[in-house]
Amino acid sequence: MTRTARRKAYYFLGVGLGALVLAWAIIELHFNVAQIVVLVVVLLLPGRVLGFFWRDQLSGLRLLRERKFEASAQHSRRFLETLAQRPWMRHMIWLGSGTYSRDPWSLALNNLGAAEISLGDMDNAKQHLEQSREADPENPLPYLNLGRLYLIAGEPARANEFLLKARSLGYSWKLSDKLIRATQARFAYTDGPSVS
Repeated sequence: MTRTARRKAYYFLGVGLGALVLAWAIIELHFNVAQIVVLVVVLLLPGRVLGFFWRDQLSGLRLLRERKFEASAQHSRRFLETLAQRPWMRHMIWLGSGTYSRDPWSLALNNLGAAEISLGDMDNAKQHLEQSREADPENPLPYLNLGRLYLIAGEPARANEFLLKARSLGYSWKLSDKLIRATQARFAYTDGPSVS
């Protein structure tokens, strides 16, 4: 079992346990509405804290999905600058799921490279995706995006090599990946200043 597959299992187990705790509190403990709200806040608090400090990372990811590539790249660059100035923020990954990687450098460089591919800046995209791969060789996302880059460049054999590597590292293109990717940027939807 790959690292990514294990982390996917932990992610869905955690979501399931949180739902069971909530259901148990409602049914067995007869929680009232106020108590249920407090329990939900407690369950969601770690992610909100991560969302506050990693606002640029999560905003960059959300903007990438919204196809606002220039804005996404700006947020990813700003997050990388913030991490360089405040290395302690790297450890906040433990407040989130970190399904594909627990290295924020790798994640941010991957997002930046993905935005640059869509902006047509293939040289910088390749450089950032390679740096992402070096930061966390078991992160399947930079391999996925390098595959995309080589498909666009008209090198299908090279693209296939990277896409197969992404699959061997646990990226499956199935429902689990779609659900995880859909929820990753959930904490970046509040507007406000970034941490800098």
